[in-house]
Amino acid sequence: MEQVQVLIVGGGIAGMAAAIWCKRLGLSCILIEKTNRLGGQLEQIHNEIWDFPPYVYENGTTLLKELEGHRALLSLRCRFDETLTSVDVSQRRATTNRTAYQTDYLIVATGVSPNQIPALAGCSNVLAPRFSTTAEAEAVAGMDIAVIGGGDRAAESAYNLARYARTVHLLVRGAHMRARPQWRERLSAIPSLSILWETEVSACLERDGKAVLSLRSARPDTPSVLQVDRILPRIGVHANVRGLDSLVGKDGDRCFRTNPYQQIEETDWIYAIGDVTNGPKYASLSLAAGQAMKAVKHISLQLKEQ
Repeated sequence: MEQVQVLIVGGGIAGMAAAIWCKRLGLSCILIEKTNRLGGQLEQIHNEIWDFPPYVYENGTTLLKELEGHRALLSLRCRFDETLTSVDVSQRRATTNRTAYQTDYLIVATGVSPNQIPALAGCSNVLAPRFSTTAEAEAVAGMDIAVIGGGDRAAESAYNLARYARTVHLLVRGAHMRARPQWRERLSAIPSLSILWETEVSACLERDGKAVLSLRSARPDTPSVLQVDRILPRIGVHANVRGLDSLVGKDGDRCFRTNPYQQIEETDWIYAIGDVTNGPKYASLSLAAGQAMKAVKHISLQLKEQ
């Protein structure tokens, strides 16, 4: 078992900011990341980042390159391909797929992952969650596309793809969209786009390179089968809480509930920062970085009082 003062789980913007603040305040830390590199979802941001002071970044990759040169991160003890599997709250012990840590403090910055549709499992026509409808939309030129979801991201994706696709079908589970009125207005002006209300996918077959979707709907005018070339699910995200399931909130997003110092409720040594506690409504690079500072500063102040 390895002893560590601060164990940071997650190498996205929140985890990297926490590591920088540990260096700033003289705390010893180890950062574990489940993939083979730092960055988290930064490389999936293809649009311009103009609201993360002080610079305007072309995209997430540009911001990540800047961060990788930070002197605190260059000296960081970072362990890749390592995943948190369990936490013993009473013993302050964190176990991963590789080892166990006896840790004074734990900072969880594991972010979120896209929700999955079981009926689409194994279908090769499904576009990857990281597919960018701004940078990669031309890849679906002339195709028939099904976008699944009713929020802002689904509406934006349908709008962007409609510029290139032959047809776009937006499948919405409810009778109304959650997307902002601006997106609903934009979609209403696209002749090649149709919205299938109160519709869910119950099965998917592949035939001659196309996806044949079986649809379930309360509306009699909705077809029972829809054939498309590509499918893009945009049905929201869920917090990555593996190892700490018992500490998540009861709401639908199952995010961690924290106090003003970012401590997870009912604990005094486990902190949560970034999207894993903010949820999609408050997802923000600036907020994640600020929460990292608050969590590490609170740890530092507690150590001074001991």
